[in-house]
Amino acid sequence: MVDRGGRYERDNRERDRGGFRDQGRPQHFKKRRYQDDDEREYRHQRPRYEDPMVRLRKDVLAIAESPLIKVEDSIRSIAKSLSAHWDHEAIRKGFVTLIKTLVVEQPFKIPFVAAIVLCANAQKHEIGKLVLDEFAAQLQEYLDKCEWRNFKLTLRFMGSISCMLDGEGVATLLNDLANLTGDLAAEGGSSGLSEELSFVILITIPYILTAAPGGITEEFLTTLIERLEGMQVTSAVEPLLSPYAGPNAPYPPMNNTSLLLKALKDEAASGFKFEILARPWEPFLAELEAATKHFFPTISMPTALEGGTIFPKIYFSVFQGAVHETVPPPTSITSSILRDSIGDTIGLLDFNRIACARFLIDVDCYFSPNAFLKRATPFDKIPEVAEGKSTWKPEDVCVDAIFTNIFQLPQPEHKLVYYHATLTEVCKLAPQAVAPSLGRAIRYLYRNLESMDVELRYRFIDWFAHHLSNFGYTWKWTEWIPDLELSKVHPRRSFIQEAVEKEIRLSFANRIKSTLPEQYCDLVPEDKEKELPDFKFESDDIAFPEEGKQLLNLIRQKAPNEEVDTLMNAITDAANNKGLPDPSKYARDMYMTCICHIGAKSLSHVLSCIERCKDKLTQLGQESSQAQRQIVGTVMRYWAEQPGIGANVIDKLLNYSILTPLSVIEWVILDAGGEALPRGHAWEMVNTTTRKVVLRTRNLASARGEDLPEEQIAIAEQQHEVAKAEQAELFKVVMEGLGRYEDGGVVVGKEGTSGEDVELLKWWAASWLRALKRQRDIEEAEEAMRVNAGAGAGAMEEDGEEEKGGDENAMEEEA
Repeated sequence: MVDRGGRYERDNRERDRGGFRDQGRPQHFKKRRYQDDDEREYRHQRPRYEDPMVRLRKDVLAIAESPLIKVEDSIRSIAKSLSAHWDHEAIRKGFVTLIKTLVVEQPFKIPFVAAIVLCANAQKHEIGKLVLDEFAAQLQEYLDKCEWRNFKLTLRFMGSISCMLDGEGVATLLNDLANLTGDLAAEGGSSGLSEELSFVILITIPYILTAAPGGITEEFLTTLIERLEGMQVTSAVEPLLSPYAGPNAPYPPMNNTSLLLKALKDEAASGFKFEILARPWEPFLAELEAATKHFFPTISMPTALEGGTIFPKIYFSVFQGAVHETVPPPTSITSSILRDSIGDTIGLLDFNRIACARFLIDVDCYFSPNAFLKRATPFDKIPEVAEGKSTWKPEDVCVDAIFTNIFQLPQPEHKLVYYHATLTEVCKLAPQAVAPSLGRAIRYLYRNLESMDVELRYRFIDWFAHHLSNFGYTWKWTEWIPDLELSKVHPRRSFIQEAVEKEIRLSFANRIKSTLPEQYCDLVPEDKEKELPDFKFESDDIAFPEEGKQLLNLIRQKAPNEEVDTLMNAITDAANNKGLPDPSKYARDMYMTCICHIGAKSLSHVLSCIERCKDKLTQLGQESSQAQRQIVGTVMRYWAEQPGIGANVIDKLLNYSILTPLSVIEWVILDAGGEALPRGHAWEMVNTTTRKVVLRTRNLASARGEDLPEEQIAIAEQQHEVAKAEQAELFKVVMEGLGRYEDGGVVVGKEGTSGEDVELLKWWAASWLRALKRQRDIEEAEEAMRVNAGAGAGAMEEDGEEEKGGDENAMEEEA
């Protein structure tokens, strides 16, 4: 038995140091070591040995991460340890490999890694020489492969160690890059690439001038800025990449490269201060001036660049124009430096969102002291900040950078779910600091829905619903109750409806309804709460109800196709005898409704049913020009209360080639009418379909360049031409259909639609037109780039053959 104290009660026994024993038995036990000894000598332990490279790796990776450790102490300790063990090959290789990886994975730490190398070079010049040679080779490789982000970050590191470079340092390389930029800008067709190179050069300048003195003069860099300003070329698609459009836009469209260029010119006028950047080398200035200098290795410019199509990046912010300035203004050099560095960190750490979130939360550790407010400072306390002190909130800068990636046009670098998950992790790491910033960002986006690009609007809805799903679907819905009185086609009222429907797709209707105020209950009617939609042939008010039930049983029981065909032919004959128009449509509608009802339980059910009945569905779709559009309509009517599921089913029918892309587009734009334009499922259907067509065309274009026999190349060429024609026809239908809605050539709403609603529907049509025109123009630009690249490769190959032939002739003449 065990008592409350955990002691054992035994009859006639007591517990002692040697175990249990009878009271009368002599003790035979050995005293346990040190037990009951009041005084004992300290037992010296053997000192633990830690491999120098392991320790060095830990220290380098942790540089600047903790505000409690002085950065200069860490730098001095690392440099001392490195120089002491430099004779070991494992240390040399391990350190160089480590910092090469660190530079292109954690951009925040580049100035600190550079300070380590500078300090180590002052103690042992062989360290600086090896690092310089290795990074120069890496820089050349990135340039040849057109890996612009890695090239930019490696060049940034080289600029940060410019004080240990002899002669002109990186000036020659910057001058060569500027010449290459000018050549690309003069070609016209490569304006995206020339702008990317301009940005790489310009964003490197602050790090060069902030590095320890030496190397490049301010006069040289000022001249370089003026040269690059004259090379700027505006892309034809740039006006379509703006996140906002119209007279109510919160701010005008601004190109990131143009903003950086202007900021650098303003900074030049004030003496190139760059106060945001950390200067970890300052405590070692005397040592660095006496250190050995090294010549910068030669970097060769590539003869051909194959970086693909690069589109200009447009400024986006969710805190622009706020009452208090919590993020740097777009025209400041601080804004360009922070947004570039944070954007690179987010883009590079996609393999570890938790690590990415941690770096973003600690962003104030990696820049100049006092550059930011104290973390989690309330927004209403900002007016109390002393004059001349920074009012920038690190959590606002972090949230702003993530939203910039989510709302990037034409496409973000990574899948949207990565940015969603990163923002979720940031909230979990610092909820008290980030939650208020996130709330202000959501309200900012909601206020500007009327001028937001339609594609970004649906990205906002997707993120909003996804984010709420991670935090119990809680939000201050009461703030938006007045907007429930707006027209259903108003952008803000439509946003609320679509966000609730997206939440239902992520959960279920009863759960979501319980999180909403009473005023929102109309958005979740009883029909949405049903587990399965009603089978319409259960009602006698519809044509051929008994036949519908029979057909459902036949398909469910996997009856032979002959029995199904017999029943469907009988339905068609009955409709014909009654004089109903298009009698075959009743059997088609009935068959597709049965498929939807059988597969309504889950996606796997509907996929299984579609796959089993694929041949019959394909046959039904080929009966007439309207047959496939009717199938689309049947699916969407069945899922009328949950249209997002219907759109998903349509996508699966497209994948099985039961429907053509054109039939889906025609149903949305021509059959569903203008009233479908504010609905999220309609945009999802059109956007998904057009992207599938574009992707297929790209894949066929890529297949032409592979090493294939001539016969297969000819087939690939033919398929590509057919795909291009289908794509052109698809976009023609889209542009013409939406154009008629926009200019009033077609009535947008039903009879009785108010004039205000008609104008709003025209606005929706114009928004769709702008977004889909962007898709078309971007694909045309990329197709032109592929053609130019192919022609360039062919010309280079011909030149190579001519040179080879010339060499052979010369050898023959010499012989």
